[in-house]
Amino acid sequence: MPKVNSGGVDIDYEILNPEAERLPVFFISGLGGVRSGWTNQLDDFTRRGPVVLHDHRGTGKSAKPLGVYSVPLMASDVIAIMDDAGIERAHLVGGSTGGAIIQVMCIDHPQRVQSAVLSGSWPRSDHFFKRQFEMRKRVLHEMGPDALTRFASYALHSPEYFTENFEAIRLKEDEAIRNSPPVEVLSERIDAIMAHDQMDRLGQIAAPTLVVVAVDDFVTPPYYSEQLSAGIPGAKLKVFDKGGHFVYIARAGEFNAAVLDFIARHEP
Repeated sequence: MPKVNSGGVDIDYEILNPEAERLPVFFISGLGGVRSGWTNQLDDFTRRGPVVLHDHRGTGKSAKPLGVYSVPLMASDVIAIMDDAGIERAHLVGGSTGGAIIQVMCIDHPQRVQSAVLSGSWPRSDHFFKRQFEMRKRVLHEMGPDALTRFASYALHSPEYFTENFEAIRLKEDEAIRNSPPVEVLSERIDAIMAHDQMDRLGQIAAPTLVVVAVDDFVTPPYYSEQLSAGIPGAKLKVFDKGGHFVYIARAGEFNAAVLDFIARHEP
């Protein structure tokens, strides 16, 4: 898999079905940062055309230096990948932090965005958001990555999905713990998302935008998605009746169908 140097940080990425004659769909992960969260999307989207995936700076197979974490820098990594791969424009699909990255891309690099899908994201880190992640940092520093992973996990899924899929979730937790970034890097990544605030710039977004959320998303409750859809001109809001923060995992078939339909209506 190729790597690209983005401002001194090596970013690992891959392109699936690269020969297809369509604009790529670029999936951008949340705080965990690794590409494996999009497994349930790959079959449907590679049948359509190219799919781009990467590990965020500080995660997975990408470099993990200290002192280089912000949402705008993560957006610059996506631009570096596009430049390296010769991709002029792409459809962007992001979950949570991925959606924050896409907000910055739509505003600062509008010529690179064909359409945007923001799933379980937020426009500004308010008291509710910051308290969650302040406590995650406290667990991280006082108890370690194992405790943080298991502490955060139950908030990412609906209670029903968590119970019905517990063994699969537990295996994913074990994998995340084995591959966890250094504590200091993970702490800086948490600080980066707590600093996110694009609320007053949302009106500058011109790309066609679909905002997706589940009613039972505890991490980024629906009111954040309502703020996004109200602030972004022409944005469409799709609310799932359940699915948790990882609605694209729990409701993969319906999520994929909705996003593919949206993309099809905004092809060049």
